[in-house]
Amino acid sequence: MDYLLYSLGTTGDALPFIKLASSLNACGVKAAFIGSEKFIPLADTMGVECLPVSTKTDYENTYNSPLTWSRYHSQNHYNEFHFPAIKPTFKAIQRVVQQRHNPLIIYQDILSGARMAAEEFGLKSCQVVLAPYGVSSILSPAYPMRRQVEERLWSEILPQIQEKAKRDTLERLVKPLINPARKELGLSEWTIQDLPSMQSSPSILALFPEWFKPNPGDWPTQLVNTGFILGNTPDNHSNKQLDEFITQYGKPLAFTFGTGIPVTSQLIDKIRHLCRVVRKPGVFVAHSQTARFIDNGDNPVLTLPSAPFSYLFACSALVIHHGGIGTCAQALACGIPQVISPYTFDQPDNAFLLWQLGISNSVDFLNDSVDQIASIVNDVMSSESVAKKVKEYQALTTDETAASVKFLLSLQG
Repeated sequence: MDYLLYSLGTTGDALPFIKLASSLNACGVKAAFIGSEKFIPLADTMGVECLPVSTKTDYENTYNSPLTWSRYHSQNHYNEFHFPAIKPTFKAIQRVVQQRHNPLIIYQDILSGARMAAEEFGLKSCQVVLAPYGVSSILSPAYPMRRQVEERLWSEILPQIQEKAKRDTLERLVKPLINPARKELGLSEWTIQDLPSMQSSPSILALFPEWFKPNPGDWPTQLVNTGFILGNTPDNHSNKQLDEFITQYGKPLAFTFGTGIPVTSQLIDKIRHLCRVVRKPGVFVAHSQTARFIDNGDNPVLTLPSAPFSYLFACSALVIHHGGIGTCAQALACGIPQVISPYTFDQPDNAFLLWQLGISNSVDFLNDSVDQIASIVNDVMSSESVAKKVKEYQALTTDETAASVKFLLSLQG
């Protein structure tokens, strides 16, 4: 085994890691994915071995919980999903090492069993960052922090916030949870001086292009940008029902809200209402939905449990989505205008960066009125400036899986 790639999160987190593992395997080395058993079928389709360290039930209980997506209960997400995977992840890597392999460890979470194992067994490692939100900066903080603190106070206030966050991590996570787990694994307890950080990661691979957010000057010197890994999968082909719908009703508004927004009858009614006001058909993709046609006068709505975004977005007039980095990248690659309804994690910052590029605007889809949302949707769709910028950035948005693989291969020497 040459590479072990660890990611415990949503499909948007896992897919780039599995695609990297598949591409590494195609280069003649051996790579495996460590993550939730939910992604075993996806890994199988790409010919990647999956070492499960968390159950599908754990995944569904976590990501179907409103607390996971709450701005005020982020610790629940770690306590109930990421923390329990520390020991299984460490032991999975330990077993590989005991078989006399020295894999390079690729990880997303600095508090993970993957990073602990790399340090304990002296393995080469690389942290992967999917979005700029994951890179701390005093000179250019992520949104909404950049709005909450006046720019003239960034250099004074933000280091204090970072130091407080470090102490909070020690008191809320490390002392009650992580240190007992480390003790069970035979590892020393962490003090505040021992806490891992991005600055101490030996290598950092940023899976977004420099133009999406240029280095403000205080990012870690070992960070290397390669670019987006687009989410094309083996089912990247047309859908007969979707084709017939678009042929009959025209280019739709595409809706996808990721894992975090619960699909309710009220949400679907709002989608229907918006389509009527904007006078566009709609295609709503959500895993909880079945394929069905919803009558809505001249602007019906088609719901699908899944659809290849690379195909759907290219056939749509505009996409309304949650702002996950993978969805942002696919929309950029398809040259389609975006309206984003961000909620938490990296989503608000991604929405801000796209707005800054001049190719999107934001709404609160759950709370804004249909008329407010329709006004922004129409503005974005009719803007000549947005149309020009969308084409400009489409030309720059390419799948950089090969560049990322080249970088990872270089780390093994």
